[in-house]
Amino acid sequence: MKKRTGTWIKYSIIILLLLYLTICFSVRLSVRETSWKAGECMLYYIVNPDGMKGLGHSIIMLVDEEGCGTVISYNGLQRSLTESLMGKSGVGKMSIGTMSADETETFLQSGDLHLDGDQLTDNYDVALYRPITAAEYGAILEQTEPYLAAQEQFAVLYEKWAMEENTSQKAKYEQELLRMGQGDDLPVYQIYTNNCDHVARLLISSIDTELRDIMHHTWHITPNGNIKAFGAKAQSWGIMMLGSQSLSERILMFLMIF
Repeated sequence: MKKRTGTWIKYSIIILLLLYLTICFSVRLSVRETSWKAGECMLYYIVNPDGMKGLGHSIIMLVDEEGCGTVISYNGLQRSLTESLMGKSGVGKMSIGTMSADETETFLQSGDLHLDGDQLTDNYDVALYRPITAAEYGAILEQTEPYLAAQEQFAVLYEKWAMEENTSQKAKYEQELLRMGQGDDLPVYQIYTNNCDHVARLLISSIDTELRDIMHHTWHITPNGNIKAFGAKAQSWGIMMLGSQSLSERILMFLMIF
């Protein structure tokens, strides 16, 4: 009886593994182009699969009519990684960096990003892209304003807390900082429900109905899983690899489907 049970478990594991690999193959990204006209603006949804200790990190890049890039990255500011993993929310940091046309082209060829700001100095590996209008370019930038305002309010209050010598007033500032992190009035970072990838897709969905529809029923939780799921369905978007990928990056890109 024990031998029969062991055999059943072994074959069940093999079947599950084959099913998992089949799903991995079905959603893997293959390079494809999309139609665009010279002089159009471009939108890039970019992922570093081995960022954030293997969980992945998402950014977006807007490219204007002259080919200059604006990169937007969102991450936690108020909480440590341990606190974030425990589910605690906090005010996030939205880093925005700009590049010349030549720097933008170099980044798209190499995947190496060298800008000041959180997660703006790293190596990125895969991107979905599509042309956008100048009006859509501006509309996406407008969506960053609440996040920038939140981190500015946090920075001002944090400085007051750090400089305050009166114990009673310092405690009041500390309570206000904690309240800000609850997200009652401001957008906040929450690693499970409003992380770098959520915000990247929210910014994009402000002008892209296809992604907006997909976001309502997606079950994927990692940047790599989301970009592959969206890439498989959004046939109007192009897919490109940035630079060359290491073996570990290729394995992560293939196996991370959640």
